[in-house]
Amino acid sequence: MPRLSVLIPPAQAPESGLAALLGALLADPSLDLEIVTLENGDGPAADDPRLRLLPTMPPSTPQQTIWSALVSASTGDWVTLVKPDDMLEPELAIMVGFVGEANPAADALSWHTLQIDANDPPDRRFSVGVPSQYAIVNIDKTVMLKAFFMWENSLNIPRMPFGLHHGALKRQLALTIVESLRASGRVSPLPAAEWQARTIFMANELAFCERPMSIIAKQRFSPDPAGIPTPGFPFHAGIGETAGIAEVQNAVFMEMGAPWGPGAEDAFVRAATIDCLLETDEETFAAKCEAYDKAFRAWDGGRHAHLFQPYYAGPQQPDIRRGLHGNMLMVDRFIGKARTAQDFYRVMRSFLAPVRLICGAGTAI
Repeated sequence: MPRLSVLIPPAQAPESGLAALLGALLADPSLDLEIVTLENGDGPAADDPRLRLLPTMPPSTPQQTIWSALVSASTGDWVTLVKPDDMLEPELAIMVGFVGEANPAADALSWHTLQIDANDPPDRRFSVGVPSQYAIVNIDKTVMLKAFFMWENSLNIPRMPFGLHHGALKRQLALTIVESLRASGRVSPLPAAEWQARTIFMANELAFCERPMSIIAKQRFSPDPAGIPTPGFPFHAGIGETAGIAEVQNAVFMEMGAPWGPGAEDAFVRAATIDCLLETDEETFAAKCEAYDKAFRAWDGGRHAHLFQPYYAGPQQPDIRRGLHGNMLMVDRFIGKARTAQDFYRVMRSFLAPVRLICGAGTAI
């Protein structure tokens, strides 16, 4: 049984970084991991016995169904999921082993992630903040429950990083979540948020690594078209990401027979307002505001509609700071001529604390 299973759903575009991702993950033959994906991976590492290919699925298959199939087919002690254009630290296989030994009760691990958009124009110079600390610490589950379901300290999305997508779960927890999804009958438009919601409810203990362990290839928000939102609930992913997460929360609350906690409503209105403010195109901003406003008037008797008062901020000035600012190292977005998320991680890895040092030195939990 491998220590870590890396799950990779099929690419959503004809060309992707799958071959580069496979090559990076399988470059070190000593790492105790497996990769599980569908039969469309034919990169330079395709003959590695650690790569397992599942039969292809119809293009209309919901992402949630694909994710569950990947989890069920995997055999690792821990599982994580990244997409073909993302990049994952291959030595995560070492870190999950260290966490499992240091705190056997911890069944969910997360870390700082960064997002890089391959479409960023090189002539628009700006900085990316890379966390400089690298300890692995325990996280209070109550704090994360409030962060996700009460929107505490959120911007447009909750500050709760635990889940399957760019997070690692012990196998039994992942299988329990797969079974809960099957029992719920849900086909979620936002599988990442669905896994977050269930992870924070069902996990025993949480561990967090302050070192970035992966990079997300940023794309414009797009819910899974095969997903089915809750009938009768006015918020859904078609309005925006914040609305889609609220729909996931509502579905989970209905499933468990629990109401939203006091204070969550006002915090959600604030998050929805920020979701609108992040739009830089004025027409898109106006359309999103109109959709949110209609939903707020239909929700809970319209009691919170008066709090929703977004304004158009337009494009914001980029952060061009460089160097160490507090615990954040500000670097050029195009450092080392990095264009993609995978490029950026390859450069960034050269100045991050080595995983073997972190785990060997016992800097943690």
